[in-house]
Amino acid sequence: MINKIHKFISKYWRYLQGDSDLFSLQSRIYHFACTATTLVMLYVFVFSIFTGLIAEAVITAVLIPFQIFLYYLSRFRERTTLSFNLYVTVIYIFFIASYRIGAGISGSTLVSFGLVYFLSLTISPRKQYLTLTVANIVIVGGLLVSEYVYPKFVVAGYTSTEQRFIDIGSTYMVSIVVILITQGYIISSYRAEREKAEQRAMLLDELHEEKARLISVISHDYQTPLISLKKYLEILGSYELSQEERRMLEAELSHSVVNTQNLLLNLLAITNGNTEPGSDVARQDFRVSDAIEETLRVYSSIAKEKGISLHSDIPEYLTVYSEPNLFSVVIRNFINNAVKYSGKNSTITLSYSRKDTVHEFCVADNGPGISRNAQQAIVESWENKYRNTSRSGGLGLVLAKKYADAIQGRISFDSSPEPGAKFYLQIPITNNDTKQADRLSALHEA
Repeated sequence: MINKIHKFISKYWRYLQGDSDLFSLQSRIYHFACTATTLVMLYVFVFSIFTGLIAEAVITAVLIPFQIFLYYLSRFRERTTLSFNLYVTVIYIFFIASYRIGAGISGSTLVSFGLVYFLSLTISPRKQYLTLTVANIVIVGGLLVSEYVYPKFVVAGYTSTEQRFIDIGSTYMVSIVVILITQGYIISSYRAEREKAEQRAMLLDELHEEKARLISVISHDYQTPLISLKKYLEILGSYELSQEERRMLEAELSHSVVNTQNLLLNLLAITNGNTEPGSDVARQDFRVSDAIEETLRVYSSIAKEKGISLHSDIPEYLTVYSEPNLFSVVIRNFINNAVKYSGKNSTITLSYSRKDTVHEFCVADNGPGISRNAQQAIVESWENKYRNTSRSGGLGLVLAKKYADAIQGRISFDSSPEPGAKFYLQIPITNNDTKQADRLSALHEA
C-alpha cells in the first residue's frame, strides 16, 4: 500500500513539473518552485489564522490563486519568462507587506527573504544573478532602514512572546525543508539530464558507426557494375566482338545495372517513412500476384540471361492483409539475392504455403549454399545493421528484416554448405485473410 501511494504521488508530482522532453530543466525547476511556493502559502494561511494574524491570512488568501495562475501560465501556456517575472514581483510584494504587518525585524520575514532569494536564483538564468542579488539587498536594506528611521513603518506585531517564537521557528524550519527539497530536485534533475546526454552521445557514436558501415556497403556494391561497365568499354575499344559475345557481355552488364538499381531502391526505402517495428503502417487487402508482378517480370528476364530458371507458384487468387509495398520489397530482395548468387542452370522458385496462423512465402534456389560464416554474418546483419559479407545480401536482407518487422512478419533462412538456400517470409493470418481467401477461392473454382 505504501509503495502504491508513493508511486501515485511520484507520478503526479512529475506531471506537475512537466515532461523532460517538452520542458527545459530551468522550466521544470520553476514549476517545482511554483508548487513549493503554493504549499508554503497554504501553510502561512493556516498558521496566520491559527495565530490570529488575520491581515496576513487575508493577503495570503488573495495571493494563492494568483500563484496558481502563474504556474498555469508557464506549465500549460508555455509563457515561462512572463510568469517568472510576475512571480518574482508578486513574491517580493507579498513579503514586503508581510514585513510591515509581521513585526518587522523582530518577525520571521527576513528569513523568508533569504528563501525567496534562493528560489529566484535556482529558476533564473545566470545573466540575472546580479540583478536579483542587488534587488534583494536593496529591498531588505530599504525595509530595515525604513523601520529604523520610522518605527511606525511596522504597523503590527506579535500579541505574545509564544506567538513570536512559534512564527520564527516554524518559518525557519519550512525554509530549511524547502531548500532541502529544492536542492534535491535540482541535483536529481541534473543527474537525469547528464545521463540523458550520455545516452544521446552513445547513440550519436552508434549512428556514426552505422553511417560508416552503410558507406562501406554502398562502396562495395557499386564496385561490381562499375567494373563491368569499364570492362565492357575496354573490350569494345580493343576487340571486334561477335553477336554472341556482345549479347553475353550486355547481359552481364544488364544484370549489374539491375543490381545497382535494386541498391538505389533499397537506399531510398531506408529513408522512407515510419517503418520501424510496431509502427502504424497502412495495411490493406491486396492480391499477392499483383504486388510481385513487376518484380517477377524484371528478374525473369535477368535470370533467363544468366541461364537461371525463375518460377512462381503463388496462387493467382491469393490475397493477404498487409502493406503491399513493404511486402513486395521483401520478396524483391529475396529474389535479387537468389539471382545474384545462383549459377548457370540453377532454378529459383517462389512458393506459398499456409500454416496454422501464418502465410509463408519461400524463395528457394539450388545454387551455391551459404557457409556457416556467411550464415552468421546474415544474423549479425539483422542485429547490427549494414554488416556486409559474402552472400549476406548487403542492404537487401537488412531492409527485408526491417520491413518484415514493420508488417509484423518474420523472416528466416535455411541453408547448408551444399547447394541450395531458402529464405522465408511469414505474415500473420487475419480474419480478413480467411474470409477474402474463401471468397476468392470460390470464385476461382467457379
